[in-house]
Amino acid sequence: MRPIKRHAAFKALRRLGLFRLKDALKVGLSQATLMRMVAADEILKVGRGLYLHPESDLDPTVRDFAVACAKMGNKAAIGGVTALFHYGLIEQVPARIWVLVPFHKKTIDPFYRCIRTRSPFNIGIDDHGTYKIASLERSIVEAFRYQTKLGLRTAVQAAKRALKDGLTSEARIFKVAREMKYESHLHKYWEAVVAPE
Repeated sequence: MRPIKRHAAFKALRRLGLFRLKDALKVGLSQATLMRMVAADEILKVGRGLYLHPESDLDPTVRDFAVACAKMGNKAAIGGVTALFHYGLIEQVPARIWVLVPFHKKTIDPFYRCIRTRSPFNIGIDDHGTYKIASLERSIVEAFRYQTKLGLRTAVQAAKRALKDGLTSEARIFKVAREMKYESHLHKYWEAVVAPE
């Protein structure tokens, strides 16, 4: 590949940030050239068929979120304890990235913890372009819905902190719970949230 053409392709990939082989081919980079660039650490391979330009504008604090969503499919969204930590509702740093995925989706990748759900992906999901994440309210609702996975104490503490810090309201949390048909999961434990400490 001619140096000028390669340079233009490299710049195009930088704008994309996170990309697949088909994207590299579209900008004129051959698979062989891409593999040579990966071997030379000019391009980072971050997953099967998934690459990252090292100088991309992708915010390093959400790079793992973008990679997770790209790997898990276009419906995938960051959720569970990862979302709770992102919103500052828990202090324990998650050992894995928790991802909401459609019920049929599975992974054996030890870096991810999938929450396989039949819940709609159009309620309480914030789209940030390179990744999607459960809203603060959906994260709290699902903490109670999946409290056997996350722990009831985690769910209660996250809800208490969100309310105490004025990040959301009881009405907004219950609105999302109603839309998702998870209101009963909240009612069961809500006394523990509002009880004085």
